[in-house]
Amino acid sequence: MRLSVVIPTHDRARQLRSCVESLGAQQPAGCIREVIVVDDGSSDDTSAWLEAAARQDWPFRFRALRQRQSGPAAARNAGVQAASGELVLFTGDDCVAAPGCVAEHLDSHGVPGGPSSVLGFTTWLPSLDITPFMHFQENGGSQFAYWRIADPEDAGWLCYYTTNVSTPRHLLLDHPFEDRFPAARYEDLELGYRLERAGHRVRYRPEALVWHDHPITFQGFHARCQSYGEYAALFHRLHEDDEGLARTLGIRDAEQADQVFAPGLGAAQALIAELEPQIGGAPVSAFGVRGATALLHDAYRLSIHHELLCGIRKALSLPAPCESPSERRN
Repeated sequence: MRLSVVIPTHDRARQLRSCVESLGAQQPAGCIREVIVVDDGSSDDTSAWLEAAARQDWPFRFRALRQRQSGPAAARNAGVQAASGELVLFTGDDCVAAPGCVAEHLDSHGVPGGPSSVLGFTTWLPSLDITPFMHFQENGGSQFAYWRIADPEDAGWLCYYTTNVSTPRHLLLDHPFEDRFPAARYEDLELGYRLERAGHRVRYRPEALVWHDHPITFQGFHARCQSYGEYAALFHRLHEDDEGLARTLGIRDAEQADQVFAPGLGAAQALIAELEPQIGGAPVSAFGVRGATALLHDAYRLSIHHELLCGIRKALSLPAPCESPSERRN
């Protein structure tokens, strides 16, 4: 079975180089048919690096496509169209594949049971300094919520993570990414949702390992959460017939959140400001200790969910969830 790797990229020349080099080191040699990088309107050194990479000797066919900045969904669709393998493995331009990652994907697709995707494990690059918030994201957070998976043979659409997932190409041609998502917000999960509705499963194989070279802070993630909410509302509008999806995305929470958040939000933000620096000074091995860390995780969760609902309510033209009825009348 032939496998093509598709990587959308935008302004990450340094990380992209590490990503492609890690694919060149995959064992056994020759397990990748081709690597297709789709440059989504980069303005850094990406173009120059891609030209140089095209002249290098790789153990696979290397191809570079370029498009106006249209978002990762459109870039992945272009890569799928250009691919020649029966399987397409998606990864990110800020990801580094462990040596046996691709072989594990290929072996897992050989298991009987009908067409399915294979989801590998994505975790932080070992050289990164793990902060309390990065620890939270892997232990109850939303970015890579492998903790949700109850059945490895049916991980569910909520884990269709395009940092490390492979899918038969013919399915991706029949069910392309929705390019109305112009940024990396829900576009992969929305595809996973449609594939599941079509009878498709996601099998989880943690041995297919990818490291994520993308440190994040609570402040930076929090600042993006309103836009996540706006994209959640778009996801909902595309599938308004599904009440379960509306609840999963937080649409029903947003509709009912008029005064729920105001009392606890200030306390959560104060708790984060107080605890995060102290816990951040402890060794990573201590982050999982119950008590202060659990309180911090709950505060993260409340604050992030509030911002998500603000974004949903903005997209649905509802008032902000912290406003009181008297404030709305004024």
